[in-house]
Amino acid sequence: MKFSITTMIMSAALMAGVAVAYNPIGQSCDTPGGYGCSQDASVNGGNAFIYECASTDEFVYVAGCSCPTCCEATTSGAYCT
Repeated sequence: MKFSITTMIMSAALMAGVAVAYNPIGQSCDTPGGYGCSQDASVNGGNAFIYECASTDEFVYVAGCSCPTCCEATTSGAYCT
């Protein structure tokens, strides 16, 4: 459930246009194949990015977006807006 709660918080914050600094890369997760959005100054130049819960049960960087709030996570995945 850690991934679900994190994704919901980050999705709500990003959809509201609020930049929330959070870097899950390298942390453990329990929903392999799940995607999310985040934004942190230490990743992608401070712009939003997409991360995935990999088969190794660890969050990995997938892609960078072009602005701090340009990412949206949905039930079918995450994408840059």
